[in-house]
Amino acid sequence: MKEDYNSFRWMKLQNKKKVLELLHQEKLISRIDIARRANLQKMTVTNIVNELLAEELVIEEDVLAISGVGRKPVLLRLNREKLYAVGIEVTKSYIIGLVMSYNREIVYQEKVYLVGTSASDVTPCQGDALTKRLEKLIDALLERVPAFARNLGICVGIQGIIDSQKGEVVHSPYLGWFQFGIKEHLTRRYAIPVYIDNNVRAFARGEVWMRTEEQLRHALCIYLDEGIGSALVMNGEIYTGDGYYAGEIGHMKIGWGGPLCFCGQRGCLEAYVSVQKIREELGRPVGTFTDIMQLLEEGHPQAKMLFEQVGRHLGFMLGNTLNLLNPTVIILGGELVTAAGWFKESMVQAIEEITIRPTRDTPIIYSDYNQNNCSMGAAALVFHHWIFHSG
Repeated sequence: MKEDYNSFRWMKLQNKKKVLELLHQEKLISRIDIARRANLQKMTVTNIVNELLAEELVIEEDVLAISGVGRKPVLLRLNREKLYAVGIEVTKSYIIGLVMSYNREIVYQEKVYLVGTSASDVTPCQGDALTKRLEKLIDALLERVPAFARNLGICVGIQGIIDSQKGEVVHSPYLGWFQFGIKEHLTRRYAIPVYIDNNVRAFARGEVWMRTEEQLRHALCIYLDEGIGSALVMNGEIYTGDGYYAGEIGHMKIGWGGPLCFCGQRGCLEAYVSVQKIREELGRPVGTFTDIMQLLEEGHPQAKMLFEQVGRHLGFMLGNTLNLLNPTVIILGGELVTAAGWFKESMVQAIEEITIRPTRDTPIIYSDYNQNNCSMGAAALVFHHWIFHSG
């Protein structure tokens, strides 16, 4: 009897997933079209939709105008205005969190610096102290979720090697977390679903969420920020590798005996082009990225030359990666992209010099940092789990 019940429950969840997928894809859709496209019985669709209506997760929006006689099908849509999620990014320098609706409306956002905003104050906040700072921010974010909303969960995107299935930080020297079961820890504290992933994979999920499947068939998403990371999208799904190590493009080497990277090795891309390294190279009290942008806008010679070098280093790596992977598109995101005007030309020139002809014309999309960053991608990851792994 128990096996029969489990089989029935599994089938019910699969059917609900099919219905939610269609409601996610279409702004308006009828019960008849859902049954046809999902290959489900009409009564099955009716039962699932009635449950969603009772929870106010679906709205009967409009009447389809059709010719002829008979009853006009009622159109359905997801109640996107009611669905919310909390998305958070944790890096070695800051934690940023937000409350976001299904429609990508941000109702609250907060950024907590873990080190001082001056170049001389670099004392890290790690381990248990960092966990407490994270919990404090989550508490503040949950208080900002609208009273009418259905909060679908919390997702934390973390800088480091993350086992998203276990919800475990495998290795993050940046944060002082090693073999840390952070999902289990947070789940005990909060009575809503908790998801954990690498911060760059969270960014990539945000890109998948807001772009078409055709654009994201095979995409390489690269995040240029405090650290440098990437995520490879294959057929709309994110490739994690055998041990969740895939995407560490920031630690691919672009030269022997180069500058020392935070990982302890030399010559890593991250040691040349990360925001932290740029601050160090400028050799002056530059705290936030806004300070760096101000130098560029003022025409500061050292800053301009430094960003030309950033473009060459980045182009060298991208050119080789294009030859290896042949993605449909490259998507660049992160705070560094807001300064693309100062490194784009040298980057493109380096790519053209390195790539073979078939990969030379691969489009490069510069993701709007204000429209998708890791914390927004983390919130999108909550929505993704609700739709595609409902139940």
